[in-house]
Amino acid sequence: MPASERSPYDVLGITPAATPPDVHAAYESALAAATGPAEREACTTAYLHLRNTSRRLGADILEFAAPDSATTAREAFAGVADEPFLAPDAPPPAIPALVVLRRGDTSGDHREPPPTKGTFAIPDRFTATADVLPPVDIPE
Repeated sequence: MPASERSPYDVLGITPAATPPDVHAAYESALAAATGPAEREACTTAYLHLRNTSRRLGADILEFAAPDSATTAREAFAGVADEPFLAPDAPPPAIPALVVLRRGDTSGDHREPPPTKGTFAIPDRFTATADVLPPVDIPE
């Protein structure tokens, strides 16, 4: 169901938890309140969808279905490519600032036995110190 179409539940003024007698009563009251042929047709179409259980299930699935993921992602990231990631005149980052994992560093992690009792202790070589934190500009 396109987003511009009204839900059959909205047309009849009921909730998805409405029983078949509630659907019929809502149809009669909505039909009586309809002022033009387009509104009467919308009420009848909504009633035909909601009185039939298979059509009602289809309307429920389309009503509460997740939006298209490609469209959602496109909308979420709209404008991201317009801004440059790095300024063209920005100098490249300093070499010590880059993190490089070496096979020797990662194999040392596998040699340490896992904790058997108590709380997990972080090895001393992984404790946070001021030299591992990135520089932060403090606003004035």
